[in-house]
Amino acid sequence: MDETFTKTLNGIANQAQMNENAQENLDADEVIFYNSIRADLDLLNRKPKLQTIHQILDYSKSLR
Repeated sequence: MDETFTKTLNGIANQAQMNENAQENLDADEVIFYNSIRADLDLLNRKPKLQTIHQILDYSKSLR
């Protein structure tokens, strides 16, 4: 019996196409706004300590 992964590949292709369509639909003002805040968005990227992640996971498990 053969397995095919067509659905997965189509899903990836459709997602890429949706991303392209989303970028094409931006107005000039939206592109300017995005470019002006892009550097600030990169500064917001955080890399938490492993201990912090475990504390969050433990807390969420305690709520179940």
